[in-house]
Amino acid sequence: MSIFRIVLKNIKQRSLASVLTVFSIMLGVALVISILILKQESQDAFNQTATGYELIIGPKGSSLQLTLNTIYHIGVPIQNIPYDTYTKLKDDKRVKLAIPYVLGDNYKNHRLIGTVPEIFSEFNYQKDKKYKLKEGKFFEKDFEAVIGSEAALKTGLKVGDKFSGSHGVEAYENAGDILDHKEFKFTVTGILEKTFTPSDNVIFTSMNSTWGIHHHEAEEKRNENKPKDEHNHNHDEHLHEMKDSEKSVTAVLISLKSPVYFDLLRRQVNENKYDGINAQAVIPVFEIKQLFDIIGNINSILIVIAYLVVFVAVISILVSIYNSMNERKRDIAIMRSLGARKNTILNIILTEGLLVSFIGGILGIIISHLLIFILKDTISNVAGIQINGTGFYPFELYILTGTVLLGVFVTLIPALKAYNTDVASNLAPVS
Repeated sequence: MSIFRIVLKNIKQRSLASVLTVFSIMLGVALVISILILKQESQDAFNQTATGYELIIGPKGSSLQLTLNTIYHIGVPIQNIPYDTYTKLKDDKRVKLAIPYVLGDNYKNHRLIGTVPEIFSEFNYQKDKKYKLKEGKFFEKDFEAVIGSEAALKTGLKVGDKFSGSHGVEAYENAGDILDHKEFKFTVTGILEKTFTPSDNVIFTSMNSTWGIHHHEAEEKRNENKPKDEHNHNHDEHLHEMKDSEKSVTAVLISLKSPVYFDLLRRQVNENKYDGINAQAVIPVFEIKQLFDIIGNINSILIVIAYLVVFVAVISILVSIYNSMNERKRDIAIMRSLGARKNTILNIILTEGLLVSFIGGILGIIISHLLIFILKDTISNVAGIQINGTGFYPFELYILTGTVLLGVFVTLIPALKAYNTDVASNLAPVS
């Protein structure tokens, strides 16, 4: 009988203990792999999303908040900056492209972003990647909207559908119809192809559309005590009534003609030396790196805890096999009397530890990927980034190898006990 068949028979005889040991190793490995996959994929997603442009110009305040709000649509805007800031940046000879964002409303928790048509024709949301339509066309008029693939899926909106936004970049629970802009109807003209970025969850429209809604609100408040016939204007009139000084933008995404302008423009803005502009210029890639430096310590603590779980799980192999040695003494003695060498007995016990730890490790890897895949939509909704859990990484092989080696190592103690089993005393008749 081969060593492998003997090992399988031993495991089968102690099926409950073996299953519990495999299960504990599986949980430990799954915890480690899940943390590392989430860390890797989130870091990749954040880094990839921030590579289509060099700078973000926005109001002074937290540079990280500006980055997360503008690129990943997480959190609320700091404030707005004057429309004049955008026009100055757009006309700067060093600037290749300036894309403004105007925030303030949402539809079913999907942000409405007022912007310019160039975001579809000239802008790269990632390096060498432009937005493409899955169906329909890009907006051409005010109160037309192009929606991201996830926004379309979750809201059920289709090309030609009409909808009204609600005040605020995020939906407020129990607000009812109080914050709805029912008098303003958007028409869906297009649905974007999936980009696997936070932009899949937003709705793009024109800046005039966003400005018009809030200008109308301001006018309504000013005219609350006036007769209705004195302020009964249509939406287009409200748009045309707006002066540039009344307009503002939330942020401006900047792509430069040459990298040589990069640091100079950033310093001019941040040091208030850019034509009277009171704003800040942030480097999105740098901000994301700082973010991961901050959360890296938290990740390290979680990983250490996860490794301890794996270690405790592997120790259960030692406890399980060691506790079974008294039951096996007679079997081992019989095998020795039939010609089995000490080294063969040693190899049987070590192989058992190897097999149990290997099965637990493999199941842990499978479970971690399966769990992340099942929860990917929930994670993506919470984090605003694309997580799928389908990719395999080198660290998974290292963890599996380490788990197996550790399993074999801790099995050495019961293996040596089996190796030194006295044949004569354990072959005595059972009384």
